[in-house]
Amino acid sequence: MATISQRIAHFTSDLRWERLPHEVQQKSKVTLLHNLGVALAGIPLAQTARNYAASLHESGLTASSRLLTNGLRATADTAALVNSALMHARAQDDVYFPGLTHSGSVMTPAVLAIAESINASGSDILTSLVAGSEACASICQGYGVDSAKRGFRPTGVFGVFASAVAVSHLLKLDETRTSHAIGIAASCSSGLAQPWVSSSQEWQFQIAMASRNGILAARLAEAGLSGASDAIEGEAGFYRAFTGSAAGSEKVAIDLGQIWRSLDVTYKPFPVCAILQAPVTCAVELAKRNNLNVSEISSVRLSLNPMEASIPGTDAKGPYSDTGATLMSAQFCLSVALSKRTVQGSDLQRYSDPLLMGLIQKTSVMPDPSLGMRSFKLEIDLTSGSRMSHAENTVGEPFNWSCEETISNLQRISDELPFDKHGFERFVETITNAEEFDAKTIVDVCLQKQITS
Repeated sequence: MATISQRIAHFTSDLRWERLPHEVQQKSKVTLLHNLGVALAGIPLAQTARNYAASLHESGLTASSRLLTNGLRATADTAALVNSALMHARAQDDVYFPGLTHSGSVMTPAVLAIAESINASGSDILTSLVAGSEACASICQGYGVDSAKRGFRPTGVFGVFASAVAVSHLLKLDETRTSHAIGIAASCSSGLAQPWVSSSQEWQFQIAMASRNGILAARLAEAGLSGASDAIEGEAGFYRAFTGSAAGSEKVAIDLGQIWRSLDVTYKPFPVCAILQAPVTCAVELAKRNNLNVSEISSVRLSLNPMEASIPGTDAKGPYSDTGATLMSAQFCLSVALSKRTVQGSDLQRYSDPLLMGLIQKTSVMPDPSLGMRSFKLEIDLTSGSRMSHAENTVGEPFNWSCEETISNLQRISDELPFDKHGFERFVETITNAEEFDAKTIVDVCLQKQITS
């Protein structure tokens, strides 16, 4: 029986745009639109990435890719690293919940960086993103939770497969070399959950390193390096190292092309942790509907599934010193939502705002075994003695948006995007028809302000 790497390589190396189901084609463009939009909204939070790129002083013929932060040229490796950190800066990137991964923010910057260097077509870019998404989702489905329980960051350890497969497809590697790239990628995985606890900044670059390492794996395979064919499920392989068991691995990637997991990728309305999207949305709606004033609140309780309540950083009342800590903290995110009736990227830096700090201390996270994954109960007690509450049993994918819904959400955060009205319309029109353009045009439309100013 073929190994997981071989099964994935057999499927992805043969993918072609014109043979993809229409709904998969459309989904690839919606995901690209969302991820590029939140990346551009994240520019104010990506100073470290900009500083790093500037320190390298890259130029010349090898600097063939552009940074979405400022339009400067860099090598493909650096562009992937910086643009991936940018895309994840607000933690508002896409998410595949069955595997707890954000594969789009890993593979998209890598694909765009390589695509610019070879001036790939938009259809090749989109097809490569589908290949990476399907590969990563098949590997992480059912295993992401187990890796998280061991202290690993699922996107950091699984995301490299998305980047490696997507870049391999873009470089048109054959089935054998794509399989080698996957095997090599298994040795390039990393990422710990400790930054959420310590309020440090590595979280942003765990995604970025996976993006860059995927390019490395694909290029090494292209150059002739072999990768273990059973690197994922082997006795000393990826699954046993990062999840503790390879049980069920014989079923991984056997249904590629029959089930399209990229269709289950969802999006985030707010720049907060994925499991807090629904509670924060609820808090915003309750505050608006009841014209709530924070001075009226005596206590707030958020009940979550025990596994989600125990995710590092979720139950954190500060002190905060980085956006990674604030966007993970249920207390912080709910306090912003209830007081401001929205959450913006700039709110993540309100580390010691007195208004928030008071409400944060009144907010608790409660583990509730009766709640399923992504279900929650929000209770708000008022000084008047009354209580507002909402319970939600999540079924399906509530933020699996259509193209129109994705555009609507980007319009909602338009004041955080570097576009005027015309620029926004041009950006949306180009990305939603990306198969008709080339890599240069797709990157140009993201940088139009820098290009024209």
